[in-house]
Amino acid sequence: MPLPDRPEPPGRPRPGDAGPSLMNPALAARVRQLAAQAEHRRAIAEFRARRAADQQARINALLLEAIDALASLLSAPRNAGNRPA
Repeated sequence: MPLPDRPEPPGRPRPGDAGPSLMNPALAARVRQLAAQAEHRRAIAEFRARRAADQQARINALLLEAIDALASLLSAPRNAGNRPA
């Protein structure tokens, strides 16, 4: 005995000529809400990653400046009059 035809559950892919969607409007709204939240989370993660990279670049630049300043102090010739006895 063949199985009776059952409608597909909402949200499953259907052929293009299958007619109108079976998704409940409330379910469709929830899907859109969840998609928007996911996009927002991705944007926040991207912002935080970009900010961390910018902060690291600033720290690296400051460290290079400090190293350069220390190197110039250590390589500067000393005056004979300023030497401690």
